[in-house]
Amino acid sequence: MGRTMRRWVGMVMMAGVLLAGCATPEGRLAGETLRLGLFNLVLSPFMIVAGLAQGLAFLPYTVGTELVELNKGLIQAQAVTLDDSYRATFGVSIHDPRVHPRTGEVSGETRRFANMLEATQAFQRLLVSQGMPEEVARRHVLASIDTHTRSRGHILLTVVYRHRGMQPFTAVSKHTGIVTTFRPEHSGWREPYERDARGELIDEVVDWAGLEFDLLKQDKVVGMLMVLAAEAVKTGKRSPEYWQVERRWMAGETTEIIRESLAKVKLDGPRG
Repeated sequence: MGRTMRRWVGMVMMAGVLLAGCATPEGRLAGETLRLGLFNLVLSPFMIVAGLAQGLAFLPYTVGTELVELNKGLIQAQAVTLDDSYRATFGVSIHDPRVHPRTGEVSGETRRFANMLEATQAFQRLLVSQGMPEEVARRHVLASIDTHTRSRGHILLTVVYRHRGMQPFTAVSKHTGIVTTFRPEHSGWREPYERDARGELIDEVVDWAGLEFDLLKQDKVVGMLMVLAAEAVKTGKRSPEYWQVERRWMAGETTEIIRESLAKVKLDGPRG
């Protein structure tokens, strides 16, 4: 194993120690723990290529790599680029002077989204920019479970193939047990639902990850989220195990699931 890979393995092992040792009794990861473990991890182009195959779980591993370097790796992998993602998400190119070339933060008045519906609309714009017909793109939705976002800062994020696209659906609410009609402007519509009140299929989960919500406050991370979600859609990925994960998440196992998401990522390097 080469020197670079030895350094990377050491940093990830340290991240694991921090994650295991810094949880509070209610299961919250201590503030900044994830970034302390991964912030100094600078990904090589090979690692970026390998990470793309890991899906949304790869997202936290990208926080320490500069925007321009991430984009170079994506170009090398012939993947959706961060430039495409930024145009669809923020309405600017990564080469725009308002975009910091290292951190990826966008200054000034640019497009932002306040909820998962607006995130979905940005994601659909990205898919269309990659050549997907608009009617097909509208069946791909970014969704989340936010039951522990305020109390623990954790979010269960998904990209789903929604058979009804942007139309309303009627299902038994996850939270009240009451049959409810959900429309795009409702928070429940922005959650994954496997079946409607009649038992017909609503969502197929493409990919998922348990994350610290604060990661999504960084523009570069949001841009990479869009890239990873689009790549998962391109490959035809499906994640039927998600529904069991969701039940555990809602029962309070958020810290464990975030750890499992991190552990899914395997970035094997070339032998030195």
